[in-house]
Amino acid sequence: MDGIFSVLASPLPFIVLISIVITVHELGHYWVGRGFGAAVESFSIGFGRPIVETRDKRGTRWRINWLPLGGFVKFVGEMQAPTDTRETQETIAARAELEPVKLVGKLYTELGPMKRLAVSLGGPLANFIFAIVVFAFLGLAFGVPQSKQISVVDVLPNSVAASAGFKPGDVILEAGGRPVTMANDVNRATELSAGETVTYRVLREGAPVTLQATPVETEETNAVLQMKQKVGRIGIRLTETDTAIRNLNPIEAVGYGITSTGDALGATVNVLRRLVTGKEGLDKLSGPVGIFTLADKVTDLHMQQKNVDIWEKLRQLFFSLLQLSALLSIGVGFFNLLPIPVLDGGAAVMCLAEAATGKEIPEKVQRVGLTIGLACLVSFALLITWQDISRLWPGGS
Repeated sequence: MDGIFSVLASPLPFIVLISIVITVHELGHYWVGRGFGAAVESFSIGFGRPIVETRDKRGTRWRINWLPLGGFVKFVGEMQAPTDTRETQETIAARAELEPVKLVGKLYTELGPMKRLAVSLGGPLANFIFAIVVFAFLGLAFGVPQSKQISVVDVLPNSVAASAGFKPGDVILEAGGRPVTMANDVNRATELSAGETVTYRVLREGAPVTLQATPVETEETNAVLQMKQKVGRIGIRLTETDTAIRNLNPIEAVGYGITSTGDALGATVNVLRRLVTGKEGLDKLSGPVGIFTLADKVTDLHMQQKNVDIWEKLRQLFFSLLQLSALLSIGVGFFNLLPIPVLDGGAAVMCLAEAATGKEIPEKVQRVGLTIGLACLVSFALLITWQDISRLWPGGS
């Protein structure tokens, strides 16, 4: 029964994840724009024909569409695609004669460059705030695991760690400049640093010692999700002593949410840096197919447990997907900040240019930029999708 449920419901976690993250992002744009009095033509989740559609008293069309791979909010007078035309008060008046509902608010271009900059940044900001809230909630609900000490129990012969001077019994205090409270802190500093020197501070016979090692990229299979991945390793085995759950009060939980979001954002920036410098390949990135696969693996992990009732499985799955949605939200927020036309970062650059020069960017220039940006985005999406599909083949990682 559980197996059948898992198969039939496999697309559902993916759809929920994408819909939540995109809705949060677009609501960020929407509320900032509304706050400045902009007229909103439509708010759509997904693409294609609408499944459900309604209009509010301000004339905004709210739609849920058939293809759940994104969404958008369209302000009146905003150019989002090369085929868009910039609306004027005259074109709006002409359209109002044909439509029964009048759109309430200002033209997007009437807001001014700095207000439009705030609208562009509202989506990514909403993604980051959502992640902070989710992590804070999880920290408050479950606490934070902490160990008294993280010790090295084994050093592989002829490994990077052996050459760096690691010894069994070393207690790791810091990794990559960050304090260590769990073994995962050491792994996090090591896994995304293949080919780069990482500094570790250890306690050896009561005295602090600083060691430096350069992780080597290793392909391995995640034992839990059964997915291949390439990570940095130095060749040590760790043990945790006296691990306990530390309960958080509301203020500490908010701090934990901010720290966790900052750590995830920092890891994302690090991956981009390594991509640009050629130290990492595109295999570190994933698109919709990769997200679908991960969500499906997480779902199977919970739903295929033995001797656990269905409600407990669903409870565990809910919290796992909630955490995954926070991580995905950070990725979506960061990606949209890239200075590429058709993305929020590209729109922000044009707003700053307009504010600096005091002149509006010509419509023709915007159209060319949007065309180039869209072509780059589609090419990138096809490349990442092909890569995600290739991972599903035997031998793919």
